[in-house]
Amino acid sequence: MCQREDLGIELEHMEWSDFTSVVDKLDNKENITLTGWGEPFIHPRVFDMIAYCKERGHPVVITSNGLFTKPSMVEDILNSGLDCVTFSIDSVNGNETVVEGHTSSKVYDNIEAVVRGRKNGAPSIRLQATIHSGCENDLYDVIRYGARIGCDVVNVGRLDRQFRPNLKRPDAKEERLIFLKADEIAHAAGIQLDWLQYTVSHGITRFFYKLLRKKLHKSGSYCLKTFDYAYVTREGNVTPCCLLPNSKMGNLLTDNLKSIWQNGKFDHFRENYRDTCGDCDLWTIDQVDTRQTCSPQGQNDPSPQGQLAKVH
Repeated sequence: MCQREDLGIELEHMEWSDFTSVVDKLDNKENITLTGWGEPFIHPRVFDMIAYCKERGHPVVITSNGLFTKPSMVEDILNSGLDCVTFSIDSVNGNETVVEGHTSSKVYDNIEAVVRGRKNGAPSIRLQATIHSGCENDLYDVIRYGARIGCDVVNVGRLDRQFRPNLKRPDAKEERLIFLKADEIAHAAGIQLDWLQYTVSHGITRFFYKLLRKKLHKSGSYCLKTFDYAYVTREGNVTPCCLLPNSKMGNLLTDNLKSIWQNGKFDHFRENYRDTCGDCDLWTIDQVDTRQTCSPQGQNDPSPQGQLAKVH
């Protein structure tokens, strides 16, 4: 579902000097996700980037498609100090209904090797899936698979159809029923299920989120991402979201994060985000558009990446 071909962006690596300049502008142990419009682990200095962030006290997360470029990658990940690795998969090998995207069985070998090689549960391993209409059994299999191999969390997201209106996804009623079944399976299997529209985290936090999620998201219609997240492009531009490369709020190579975060342009965007985001409902509780059309598009094609996202 990645829309990088439609965003009008240049698919290039982030330069090391720009990367270090950006990280040096971040204070207070920011949660940093090294990701972009492609596969992070093919960046030639990705492990230097992880080390640079960790040396400065920042928790670091990476999202990967699991298609490693060399056998040593598993050990490199385990020795990197990463706090969390998220692997994007929409189905389990040999039992797929979602047919688009990569299907290499090596992905599952790589995920399992990282899980097996962990010491004291580090790094945390998450699986991330999107839910396609008519493919809910794929999601249930991903949850069972994650629990069986020892992953910590399965995260579920909606399909984004901004540039792919042919993507077919469940309507609001179907989505709710799929969640209830998925939550039941996750509970029985002993794995945490995070699904922004319904529940996240665990324990008392999970209880209160389920209870208050509509209120937290301003009656279900507001995108809270704009209040705890910013995306930093390879050029240092700060944008509200990875899907908005042209909505530039400032540049971290020439300014600081606090002034950008609190400037009038960013505040105006937050209050009027629908003017820019249209009917995007990936990070809202309620669905905005429930039109149903046809076949699913795959996600996570390995290509050069260069973006750094600063989350929370």
